[in-house]
Amino acid sequence: MRHPVRRLLLLIPVLNVACSSDPGNDINGRTDLSSCTATSTIPISLAVGESRTIDVTHQGNCILLPASSSAQEYVVVAYSGYGISNSSGTYAPYALQSMIDSSTAASALGADLRPVLLAAATPSSPAQFELNLRRAERELAQSPLRRLGAVSLPPAAPPAVGDRDSFNVCASTACTAFTRVGATVKYAGNPGVIYLDDHQVAGAEAFDAADLQHFGELFDNYLYATDTTAFGRESDINNDQHIAILVTPAVNRLTTDCTNGRIIGYSFSNDLIPFSPGSNAREMFYTITTSPATQQCGAVTRASALEALPPTLIHELQHMISFNQHVLLRNGTDQDVWLNEGLSHFAEELGWRTVPASRCGDCYSEFAGGDVSNAYAYLNNPELQYLIAPESGDGTLPQRGAAWLFLRWLADHFAADSMLGTQFTRGMEQSSVVGAVRISQVTGVDFPVLVGEWQMANWTDDLPEFPQDGILTYRSWDFRSVYAANYPAEFGKVFPLTPDSTTGAYSHPGTLPAGSGRTVRYKLPAGSAGVTIRMAGTTAGGALTAAIVPWLAVVRVQ
Repeated sequence: MRHPVRRLLLLIPVLNVACSSDPGNDINGRTDLSSCTATSTIPISLAVGESRTIDVTHQGNCILLPASSSAQEYVVVAYSGYGISNSSGTYAPYALQSMIDSSTAASALGADLRPVLLAAATPSSPAQFELNLRRAERELAQSPLRRLGAVSLPPAAPPAVGDRDSFNVCASTACTAFTRVGATVKYAGNPGVIYLDDHQVAGAEAFDAADLQHFGELFDNYLYATDTTAFGRESDINNDQHIAILVTPAVNRLTTDCTNGRIIGYSFSNDLIPFSPGSNAREMFYTITTSPATQQCGAVTRASALEALPPTLIHELQHMISFNQHVLLRNGTDQDVWLNEGLSHFAEELGWRTVPASRCGDCYSEFAGGDVSNAYAYLNNPELQYLIAPESGDGTLPQRGAAWLFLRWLADHFAADSMLGTQFTRGMEQSSVVGAVRISQVTGVDFPVLVGEWQMANWTDDLPEFPQDGILTYRSWDFRSVYAANYPAEFGKVFPLTPDSTTGAYSHPGTLPAGSGRTVRYKLPAGSAGVTIRMAGTTAGGALTAAIVPWLAVVRVQ
């Protein structure tokens, strides 16, 4: 079943990006497509609902929409099919242009748009912190210390309520130094063990035993079961068959100004490398505790903490499992950072689908609301955001939204149970192969083709009168209804993706980030001539950068 429309609560604020729905024209108001000859142009012949993806580098960079006596509408996406993760990110300039056959000039369709690549709002501190940890884990996967970690430690005694221990906690968001804290076991479950820092914040509400019991049982009975079913098992470095959850003010102190969000909790696979500096040599999470308001941050109450911690833990547990599956079990590299984050956001959505409503205030808002908000921020202007985000970047929320949306669409079509997507998610994690290469292995489809079909689906899903039984849909969501139901209270538009629209003449220069592109609607009136469309490196027809893997996708919607 598709997700029912419900009001979103407690959403992460949408990041506003500079965008426009008005297409641009070249400086002279004319478009010269003489390089698109009869022999170099690919004719498009599609029935309503049919689509095609075109490798611009190897098949040709010009297409021809046919003349017709009746009204037609096509959606064309110019995009980058590049899928290899790297430090700096991959992008290149491009120009998408079109003209009606026998026309000598493009109509004046609006201002010339040359968007600045990734001109997005300042990334949140939590996103940057987590990106720091994921990058550090990729380095750990290559470290000689990791080989030492393969040696089993002596079995540890199972923790019991009242036991005391001490732990290393990140001293800053760089996590290059550690603070030592002492803590006492307040809940001993299976596998979760909750340690409460012995030094809580003065003036804060105190957790009571029932709070920690509820939280521990939620982790043991639902969050852990959901993640291990979806992705596989975590490691057991110290052979105690438990996972420690440290509730400590040291995590609160990582966020000194909550303007861009607050770090709720984290895991760090340094703990899975016993001989690495700062390692606690066990499976661990670190979370905020209750605290009074400060000038820069609001109060963390018992209620707000208990609401924020479950989605954080189900997100972080995926990271822990991923490191075990790829690095410790299979001696490979860690998952690509963009995909690792996307899978953890997928885990949050799974929390909404698997945790009983009786165990949350509003499970949908708590677990899935952030994903829906991040997706809005991406769809608001995909050309400004990566899908394959750079590992040295800022980990923006729109990039996370892109990764979650892409994985959600893939699970919908490449798993027997599209709602939970278990066949797909386990396939992604239980392998030594990572990133886009693994996606192609699991799906059996070339990565650039998948990106193009997904980009088209972002517009055609639940589009009125468009067939909803094929690849260009989401089976698990009706995003048009979700965003419309929450407009204008939470979202600034009824639907975030607003393609440029033209009756044939068009010119837009821009920049393509890896995995993203620009969507244009061609609304051709009855009796219109054919329309030639060209994707080039510049408006003058310069060559495209092949390294960006330029592709075109086209679907007929009317």
